[in-house]
Amino acid sequence: MKMKFYILILSILLLSCNNKRKFDSENTNQSTNVYKVNDKSNINNYHTNPDYKYESRTGNSGDYNYNYDINGSDQDGNNVTGNIDINGKYGTGTITDEDGNEKAVDVEWVNRGALEGTDEDGNSYDLEVE
Repeated sequence: MKMKFYILILSILLLSCNNKRKFDSENTNQSTNVYKVNDKSNINNYHTNPDYKYESRTGNSGDYNYNYDINGSDQDGNNVTGNIDINGKYGTGTITDEDGNEKAVDVEWVNRGALEGTDEDGNSYDLEVE
């Protein structure tokens, strides 16, 4: 009786391994346009950079560029809204005050989701990412 039990277990294990091998070979042949990010031969702009918090990715080396809608207030407490482009810690963009006046602004991250901005006239702004 024990021998039959061992043969049954061994048969199940062998069938499981065989099905997994068949499944893997079917999935790897689905599309020639799909590739793994770690497969450097399929990517023209693949790179690694230990200075940043990614092991490897596609794109240009260095910080990512981001675009955010922002809102906040000026030094007098008036509300402003706008849009900025960020690369690393610093960025630039445009803000609009309550009267619809637009100004160029330079921004800097000061905390998670929080920025400080300064316009061309030297006015300061406390801003948040929407």
